Amino acid sequence: MSDFDLIVIGTGVAGRTAAEDASKAGLRVALADRREFGGTCALRGCEPKKVLVAAAEVVERVRAQAANGIAGDAHLDWRRLVEFKRTFTEPLPAMFERSFAAMGVTLLHGVARFTSPGTLEVGGAVHSARSFLVATGAIPAPLGIEGEELVIDSERFMESESLPPRIVFIGGGYISFEFAALARAAGSDPVIVHRGPWPLELFDRDLVGLLLAHCSETGIDIRLDSPVTAVVPVGSELAVVLADGSEVRCDMVVHGAGRVPDLAALRLDVAGVAAGRHGVEVDHSMASISNPAVYAAGDAAALGAPLTPVATAQARVAVCNIVAPGSAVFDRTLVPSIVFCDPPLASVGLSEAAAREDGIDVAIRLVDTSGWLSSQRVGLHHTGAKTLVDRRSGRVLGAHLLCHNADELINLFALAIERGATVGQLKAIPWGYPTASSEIVYLL
Repeated sequence: MSDFDLIVIGTGVAGRTAAEDASKAGLRVALADRREFGGTCALRGCEPKKVLVAAAEVVERVRAQAANGIAGDAHLDWRRLVEFKRTFTEPLPAMFERSFAAMGVTLLHGVARFTSPGTLEVGGAVHSARSFLVATGAIPAPLGIEGEELVIDSERFMESESLPPRIVFIGGGYISFEFAALARAAGSDPVIVHRGPWPLELFDRDLVGLLLAHCSETGIDIRLDSPVTAVVPVGSELAVVLADGSEVRCDMVVHGAGRVPDLAALRLDVAGVAAGRHGVEVDHSMASISNPAVYAAGDAAALGAPLTPVATAQARVAVCNIVAPGSAVFDRTLVPSIVFCDPPLASVGLSEAAAREDGIDVAIRLVDTSGWLSSQRVGLHHTGAKTLVDRRSGRVLGAHLLCHNADELINLFALAIERGATVGQLKAIPWGYPTASSEIVYLL
């Protein structure tokens, strides 16, 4: 008899969801982590970031309205803000441990590594299980450049006691745009250097163009086609060396060039688990294609987008199949994606590029909302939206937003797409006015 029915490796949102669901189903569960319990999203990512973003938004609204009746100065006291953020994160590991212990889940602390296809060593002790779930999340991707050790990651950025005057962010993805906005609100001069011709590649180009104009207006310097070859100390400064030989001098360099699954310590080969650069190779039951006793979910799985709702859904599918094989499949492709910059950039459903590639007959509406009251009253000068509607049925297929409250409004579009709502049905709703959602009728 195995020590456990299920050992979950990782205590982020996927691991916690799986452990809770499996425990409620009556399984003997162990939960393992080499770090404090809680994972990236709760302790080092989404949740603490949103605390910082909320404060930065207050500052930006005041600055944007300086000529419109808002008097006085607003600035971030970064040290106190970080202390405030810690009031959210520091209690969580102990709270999670108490909660799982109360469920009867065995807590394992230490590095986890497979010793056979059916056994796992954690902190020097070997445990057997009928099933395993790999939910170890992701870590910053190796940069492969000289001076990489001088580059800090997003976790260290959010824990910094102060922010220096000049900060360079390597990479043009979520992290760089979100943290550059934070740095600007805190009084720093941020520069984003991106190796390719266009940042935020997964988002609508027209709206990204508007975001770049906003960044330029607010003092965020963005340099495209600028691969970084080295980070070199020069006296008390750092020099970020670009491929063309030019340099950007700064006081801090932050990694924003993507993340990769955190799998190296697991010794997956010993367990016969196939994995690539995108994670554990799984089928739609979330089981390993080479060892059906091992499942994976979230950023550790090579299926689906690396988003929190995806991790939750995949963990639940995995547990369903561990309890009752063949009972569930993962097919959730409709998940909103949001960049929490200012203003937020959000997307859900079909993109214009995908529609053209698939030959879908869609009506595409691009609206520059910069002059709308909803943007003017909060001092935003570069906002817009793009929607895609099936010409024959009138159903909404995609929505892409750059505006105040886009992070909330995108969920209404997700609901509409999920339920097959048509333009006529949405326009017939008496939306509360004047609100962001009341403007849906003018975006379609």
